[in-house]
Amino acid sequence: MANRSIRLHFLLWTWGFFLLVLCGVFIFVTNRAERALVEEAEQRAKASLDMVTFLLAREPALETESGLAQFADTLGAHLGLRFTYIVSGRVVADSAVHAAGVPAMEDHAGRPEVLQAAAGGVGQDVRKSKTLGRDMVYVAKAYAGGNGVPAGILRLALPVSALGGELSRFRDGLLAVLALVFLAGGVAAFGLARSMSRSIGEIANVVAAVGRGHYDRRIHIVPARDFAPLAGAINVLAERIGDHVREIEEHRQRQEAVFESMAEGVTILDADERIVAANRALREMFPKKADLVGRSPLEAGMPLCVERALAAFDPEGGTAQRVGRFELQNGRVTEVTVAALPGEAHTSGRVVTFHDVTEAATMDRIFRDFVIDASHNLRTPLTKVRGFAETALTMLTDQTPGQSPDAPDGAQGTDAATQAAPAKALDAVVRAADDMKTIIDDLLAAARDRYAAARAAAASDVLSALKQAMATHAPLFRAKKVTAWLENAPTGAFPVLAGHEAMVRAFGSLLSQTPDAVEVAVSVTREQDCVEVRFRGPANLDIVLPVAELSPYGGEALLDGATRVVRLPLAGAKQRDFGKPA
Repeated sequence: MANRSIRLHFLLWTWGFFLLVLCGVFIFVTNRAERALVEEAEQRAKASLDMVTFLLAREPALETESGLAQFADTLGAHLGLRFTYIVSGRVVADSAVHAAGVPAMEDHAGRPEVLQAAAGGVGQDVRKSKTLGRDMVYVAKAYAGGNGVPAGILRLALPVSALGGELSRFRDGLLAVLALVFLAGGVAAFGLARSMSRSIGEIANVVAAVGRGHYDRRIHIVPARDFAPLAGAINVLAERIGDHVREIEEHRQRQEAVFESMAEGVTILDADERIVAANRALREMFPKKADLVGRSPLEAGMPLCVERALAAFDPEGGTAQRVGRFELQNGRVTEVTVAALPGEAHTSGRVVTFHDVTEAATMDRIFRDFVIDASHNLRTPLTKVRGFAETALTMLTDQTPGQSPDAPDGAQGTDAATQAAPAKALDAVVRAADDMKTIIDDLLAAARDRYAAARAAAASDVLSALKQAMATHAPLFRAKKVTAWLENAPTGAFPVLAGHEAMVRAFGSLLSQTPDAVEVAVSVTREQDCVEVRFRGPANLDIVLPVAELSPYGGEALLDGATRVVRLPLAGAKQRDFGKPA
């Protein structure tokens, strides 16, 4: 049920109050009027009773009871009241009954007004007449008799119905007056309610204007003193809201300036994986679309592997997680980090950061190439120089025992001193060659470690790639009635050197070669220096193992009976040769 307006609400309450009060007034006034009319009728009857007593005393021809009855008949026609004369309870004359029917009337000695009159004074009563069958007002008093009339009770009766018409006219007039008061009260209440509603509407317009951003609006004129506290509270609220909004706007502008000036590309995704905001650096990284807001990462130009890695992000895993290193279509190399935003399931999102490491990757590649070229170009001549020096030193040493014995002793000393200097020089050349070889070996080791760290930074998660492959092949499983599940799903990440797309292709190849209507249990375990993925269940006899997809990363695929096994080296595993995974 819709809420009633304050105007109608106020009008209904006013009318209800007026109706209750006016009904009470009507009942009270009519009762008082009815009692006043009855009292007036009694006073009239008493006055008429005195007049009848006077006429009885003056009437000359009342020697017999029949004469009294005829007098009652005549008097009743002119008096307009019922005249009854009672002697010892017996009715002698009655103006409402013909003289011939008076003897047949019942005894009136037990009537209340008769008893009161007989006891002395004036008797009164209001009741329904048994003779006439209608309500009557009775007044009676004792008459001492005289002029041929015996002593008895003189009684007059006035019909209450004669009062009803007058009372009815009074009620009609009172109802008309009360109806006018009721309508006037309704009109007044409607006017007050309308004025109040207009005042509330003006206050509501100011509040609505503040809600629309017009924080300078104020309520300056109040219709009544009762509205002053409300108007003051709204003015204070509008002022404080304006101050807070200006402060928030300043913070927003500062944050937006910081957001736009960041060197890293930053974007905010909502719960539906849609871009909510993107800074200048990110738009420069992905210039495919001028406006990225509202688009998915793939529509914005990000690689499919990035979108899949973001979709596989688990907010429960931590506030911030590193997704991996990816090479974009424009040749840039970026490291992607994602962090969850707090909120409900339908309002939460995530912040994705693209850190441009192209220069570092390029320098690593240049350093690696330089080391390879330097080691290749320096090692061979250095080996030759060392070999020549060692050969010359050997030849020089071998000549010393073969000197002529006839040579003088002084000449022999001179020859020894002459040969010692070249031998010392050749020995210094050999030591320098050894030092240069050590430097080249150290340079190769440093390059190997740096290359291994770069490979580890570009590591991909085996578990996310496996889940993606199983989700991709879910329609095929339903068509082939294959049941595949991840057995005892482990927690945490399994970073390996293999690329994400390569692992998805390899796992998908094994899953797609599953026979119809079978069950496949997939398990992932971490070994000493590798991650092992096992596909247990029936397999095709002519199964093709995805060796080509895994071998560039040092991975292998093999059969253990009917179980398909994939082994991938962990990121950071020891390399057997520079540039080649172990």
